[in-house]
Amino acid sequence: MHERKRRPAMRSPLSPLEIGIEVVALASIALSIYLTAHAWAALPARIPGHFNLAGQPDAYSNRSALLFYPISSSIAYILMSLLSGIPQFFNYPWAITEENAARQYRLARGLINWLKLLLIWILVYGEWLTIQAATKQATGPGMLGLIALLLCMLLSTAVYIVAARRAR
Repeated sequence: MHERKRRPAMRSPLSPLEIGIEVVALASIALSIYLTAHAWAALPARIPGHFNLAGQPDAYSNRSALLFYPISSSIAYILMSLLSGIPQFFNYPWAITEENAARQYRLARGLINWLKLLLIWILVYGEWLTIQAATKQATGPGMLGLIALLLCMLLSTAVYIVAARRAR
């Protein structure tokens, strides 16, 4: 805890990649809102509320449960954006010094922003799957798409760890 108090507080501008991530994240939230609004009238009173590992619905909810997706995406965006702004309080596995702080903070902020985007995509994809299942339409890759997004989260974290370790 004492080491965190000694860490330098720095603010660096967003990189072009980070700006792109923000734009795509906000567009993804807009897509989630659009999907909900567009599908609402066509949805039955009860929609899938949970899927088994095979991608088949195994529990049902009121269609208002579909609001979970755009609301959760928006909350995740806000909270993770706030979190990415305070990298000096993150838990790092190595010492943060004046020499490495700027690079370590940029890498950590980048990871949080990338994970934010992937989380929003997972929510949008879950919403799309729910709508597809509720309206009895083809679901495409089903749960494989979700697994791919989760693997992207793990890969992103691994890439961050390697890059941050090199930037010590």
